[in-house]
Amino acid sequence: MDRQPSAGWPVRAEGNPRYQMLDVWRGLACLMVVVHHAGYALLWSDVGTYDDAGLRWWIVYAVNRLSLGVPMFFVISGYCILASVEATRKKDASPWTFLGRRFWRIYPPYWTALLFFIAVVVSLDAAGLSSLHKGRYAVQLDSPSALDWPRWLGNITLTETWRPHVWGPDRDIYTGIAWSLCYEEQFYFLCFLLLCLAPKRLYAWLLGISAVALAIRAGAWELGQLGLIRGVFPLLWHQFAVGLAVYYRLNVAPTVLARRAVDIGLAALLVGGLVMLERETVTASAFGLLLIALRRWDYKTETLAWLQPLRACGRRCYSIYLAHLPIVVVGNLLLYELGVTGFWGRTLVMIPLVSTLSVVVCWAFFALVESHFLNPPALRPRRGALPLAGEAIG
Repeated sequence: MDRQPSAGWPVRAEGNPRYQMLDVWRGLACLMVVVHHAGYALLWSDVGTYDDAGLRWWIVYAVNRLSLGVPMFFVISGYCILASVEATRKKDASPWTFLGRRFWRIYPPYWTALLFFIAVVVSLDAAGLSSLHKGRYAVQLDSPSALDWPRWLGNITLTETWRPHVWGPDRDIYTGIAWSLCYEEQFYFLCFLLLCLAPKRLYAWLLGISAVALAIRAGAWELGQLGLIRGVFPLLWHQFAVGLAVYYRLNVAPTVLARRAVDIGLAALLVGGLVMLERETVTASAFGLLLIALRRWDYKTETLAWLQPLRACGRRCYSIYLAHLPIVVVGNLLLYELGVTGFWGRTLVMIPLVSTLSVVVCWAFFALVESHFLNPPALRPRRGALPLAGEAIG
């Protein structure tokens, strides 16, 4: 169907940019990341030493691959941020409003989580329990003194992935998970610049940036020099751009030909990822195609009761992503010291238990911290409101 004008900007006549299932997918993605980090309790050295090594291999492999929840996050973020950009320009709001909302939404909860990490580690060190944040069966959390001031500056400002390209020592992401936020902030800032400089040519510029970023990345890959763009947006922009393409395809594309062009482009990216053996690229492009294919049934999923737990996690996924790691690390190592040492004990008891506990604690983090930063003060909804379906988490 042809597009029609809406407040001076083109949108699909039948399109509704709110995609209810994004909360469900986001809930699934954040739980994948939690279980992946809990899965550090399983080692490849556990494989091949017993008669059931085949099953063990598949379990360890599957837990490791749950990290693919991150490219799913990038795709969802691309969709949601473009929806936010469109809302900003349709309302003729200042680009600074867009940037201010992103800052308010991302940084205060992140800083609180950073303090939470520091408090856990410092408290354990003071109690002589450093073994509960540095051990073989969990992600290791460093003491705050392990980072010098340039690294702390990079962590606090979420510039740590690209700071070493400008000055100072090599990067060190203190929380272990903030590296993805460092990329997200670069994506958001580029969208802000486009709102400032080319709001009426937004999609043309996004296409151009995506093409240039993909060319830079492909060239670096061909030369075996991906490290040169490590931490800088061209390395992962294509995953974010999948979400941009999905939004355009579902809500803006004016013709069938334009929509088919997006489908072909995502399919080509999928093939490229397979050829280059890049799981993250394959995951992002396949997920984008899946979102397109499932869009027509989105309205039917809102009332499915069995999806509500995932939807609830999705609306709190930023808190889960930010704050789960200390619980997982300490939980893994504490249970190990209490005698949960065997492979199957770690698989069937440790991982489910610490994953569940971390989600419960992060649920509280949402209520105590993140819920106060869902909207800037002048735009806050009624008390206790949750994020809208598909709202970006950063």
